[in-house]
Amino acid sequence: MEGRMMVARLPPIERNISPRAGQQFEGLTGPSYKIEDKSYPLPNPKTLRPYVDTRSGDVDTWPAHASGQAGGSTTLMLSKSKSLILYDEEAMGKPKMIPKPRFLEQLESYLKKELRALGVTDVNANELRLQAHREVFEYLIEDFKTYKPLLSAIKNEYEMMLAYQRQVIRELEPLKQMLVTVSEQCDQKIMAIREEEKQEIKDLKAENKRLLEKIQNMQNERLDLVAEVKKLEDDLAETYKNYRDELDSKKLLLQEMNDMRDQKDDLMASKEAAEMEAQDDPVTLKIALRQAREDEKNATKRLNDMITNYYDVIPRRDFENLEAKYNKLVESNDTLKDDFDKLKAEHDTLLDIQKQVTKQRDEFYVELEQMKRASTPRPDWEKCADCISGGVVRWKELSDGKSSNELVDILLAEVAAGGPVDSGGAEYFDGQGTGPSVPKYLRYDGPVRNRRLGKRDCLLLIRDIWREKAAHDASKGDGERRDSMADFLDIYLSRRFAMEQMKVEWGYNLHDACQKYSSDELVGMFWGVLEGNIDEEIYHDQMAKIEQLLNQLTSIDVEKGNPGKITKDELRTGIRTVLPAVDEESMAALIKGAELELEAQNTEDIDYKEMFKQDDEGRFGPFLDEVLKWIKQDRIKFGEDVKQKLGESTKVEVDEMKQLIMGGAPNLDTPQLLKILAWVFETTPENVPSAEGIELSRAIERLQNCHVPRS
Repeated sequence: MEGRMMVARLPPIERNISPRAGQQFEGLTGPSYKIEDKSYPLPNPKTLRPYVDTRSGDVDTWPAHASGQAGGSTTLMLSKSKSLILYDEEAMGKPKMIPKPRFLEQLESYLKKELRALGVTDVNANELRLQAHREVFEYLIEDFKTYKPLLSAIKNEYEMMLAYQRQVIRELEPLKQMLVTVSEQCDQKIMAIREEEKQEIKDLKAENKRLLEKIQNMQNERLDLVAEVKKLEDDLAETYKNYRDELDSKKLLLQEMNDMRDQKDDLMASKEAAEMEAQDDPVTLKIALRQAREDEKNATKRLNDMITNYYDVIPRRDFENLEAKYNKLVESNDTLKDDFDKLKAEHDTLLDIQKQVTKQRDEFYVELEQMKRASTPRPDWEKCADCISGGVVRWKELSDGKSSNELVDILLAEVAAGGPVDSGGAEYFDGQGTGPSVPKYLRYDGPVRNRRLGKRDCLLLIRDIWREKAAHDASKGDGERRDSMADFLDIYLSRRFAMEQMKVEWGYNLHDACQKYSSDELVGMFWGVLEGNIDEEIYHDQMAKIEQLLNQLTSIDVEKGNPGKITKDELRTGIRTVLPAVDEESMAALIKGAELELEAQNTEDIDYKEMFKQDDEGRFGPFLDEVLKWIKQDRIKFGEDVKQKLGESTKVEVDEMKQLIMGGAPNLDTPQLLKILAWVFETTPENVPSAEGIELSRAIERLQNCHVPRS
């Protein structure tokens, strides 16, 4: 290809050189001009040869209308035989009317020769044709010195565009190949899918054929059944006809029997008459006998007619009685219907009133909750009993019949007297010693610094202890007994504080803070578990119930497509699933708590996940507070039911408590039952059978603070 494209250049053009030669050429030191911000210098005018270099090539004058005759043209003519023929003017030697310029003829002649030499005379896109025209264009640029920069710039722009297009084509070639490959792969996949579907189509056709055959068989069976039904109808008609014939025959037979009975009676009467002829007048008796026979015959006929005609007719007396009963029932029905309509109207009115009352109740409830939030709550003066020396008994003596201002004065007096009600407390706690009766985390001799632990710090520490306790219990093996909270607290403080003094200080301060803030639900729960007054399983059961409720609501949300919200009815369904014993009143309180927390009183959809969030102190929102409140009330109610069944007893034995617990929770297994009894009677599961009875009040209190799993 490269060898063919290397063609000879044009011979130099002859010029008429002037006898006056100019100066020697010294380079492009003359003036310059700009085209599109590009400068093009020119030679010095003094070095140009007159009439030679000052000309822009030998451009002969040529009329513009002759431009179309620059090359040979093809002409269409009509021959003598009335047919169209094409001929080339140049091939026929037709002379040109207007001669071309010499330079143009040289360029055209060279171009035609090169195109013939390269074999590309046909006009189409070809690199060889482009190379030949490019060389002719270069000769043209070289000859026209004045327009050379502009023509060179035009040529360069075309060359750059051609190079760019070639580069684009080269870049698109891999894409074209990839497209072909992808197309082949897609065709192969389509063929594979078609091959896979062929068998399925074949199976479907076979199934369709089988079903069509089955339909045909069922249609044949239906036709057979129709024919059989028709045959049975004919048989039934024939049987009914026979039945009618037999019935008629029976009636005729009865009539014949009656006639024969009449004849027998007549015969007997005739015999009797014959015997009495000797005594009576035979003519009179004969006439009487004939008349009697006619009367008897007429009576028999009338009787048979009445039996036949009035077989299904009831007596008039019975009809009148039934009609009287029917009229009485109709009147009673009308009265009851009127009463029902009145009761229904009253019921609808009561329903409307109930809706209005429910609406007012909801509004009052919302208003009450808002007032509770906005107004200052009444102080719980019973909390002061834990902070007053003398405890609950002395506080009741001090606060009995006192107003709020008087109670404040009493507290200030206790503070002034230096009692334990002061806000800071003593600077140091007295150590409780190291005896076995002292909890491990409080075993210390000597004074312990009072850090005056606040309620928030106490709650944060309690939440962290619960979290660490759950992880510690999870690390134990199956069947291994859980550590008590008092023992674990010693382990927790040892891990948390490396120094013994810091461990003891935090233990005593936590103990003191739990005593002060035990009226708080979270602190009270932890304090009860720590002191052994509340079963630790109660806390874990509460957390498990909350987790089950969240999972149930999440599953309901997922079934709907996971929009992130559920309706109130779906919330009720989820609560019923996890807490099936919730009554309607408690359910209304739970829904109200959800509406209050999410401010969704006027909307149906609720964002349920927002209700399961905790703050840093471990507190829940109003909804979960209501859930925990119901769980606690249900536990207390179970204890009250057990107490009620025990009646007036002041002491309860193990067997009695066992029977009552099994009656309320029949799904308990033996280890769970022994664990509950051991908690109630304050012993170990191994010693439950030999445990002695305890006071009823103590047993019920222990039972209400114990976790009893019930279905």
